[in-house]
Amino acid sequence: MLTSPDLLTSLANGNQSDSANSLSQLGDDYTQFLSLLTAQVQFQDPLEPVDSTQFIAQLAQLSQVEQAVQQNSQLETLTNQISGLLNLGGTDLLGRSVTVQSNLAILENGTTDTSFELGAGATDITARIIDPQGRLVRTLSGYSGQPGVEIPLGWDGKDDQGDTMLAGRYVVQVTAKDANGEGVAVELTRDAVVEEVRFHEGEIIFGLDGGEEASSVTVKSAS
Repeated sequence: MLTSPDLLTSLANGNQSDSANSLSQLGDDYTQFLSLLTAQVQFQDPLEPVDSTQFIAQLAQLSQVEQAVQQNSQLETLTNQISGLLNLGGTDLLGRSVTVQSNLAILENGTTDTSFELGAGATDITARIIDPQGRLVRTLSGYSGQPGVEIPLGWDGKDDQGDTMLAGRYVVQVTAKDANGEGVAVELTRDAVVEEVRFHEGEIIFGLDGGEEASSVTVKSAS
């Protein structure tokens, strides 16, 4: 199993925008500072020239601004390199099986690959299957499991009357409560195959079987 690079994705996506804005601002500040310093020297009063100590201090400030511009440029280059590496990593998942956070169940041959994980203390667990028309077709209960351990949805593809449902996409809703009737966190996942990889605004988007799209941060593992 391969862990998804969520941290690097977040770093690359977040810093690209911030770095570009910071670089632009620093560049403007640098140009303005240089122009003001040049004008000060050019139009100084010959009878009262700029004090050398003050001039040296201003040059030091100019050097600091210049270094900041260079460092920010290097940061932008680094984040672009990280983004490029992530994009290459995304294409490596084409045709492979991934586990993604999803509330969909893709019904094929009477089975689905949907599972869920529960928080601590869940005692009353109910799953509801919603068809493409938004109708409740099946209610499932009797689940048990440990926190953080995948529990298969276990839907046999039939409705509450025992009729076999058509293959396709269904929405899954799972609710869980503890012994006091308080809600318990639920995370739904499904196994899917990556059929397409594209990039949008610095983020990797996976096209999955069943017509679903998932961002890289929702991919929990790949095999």
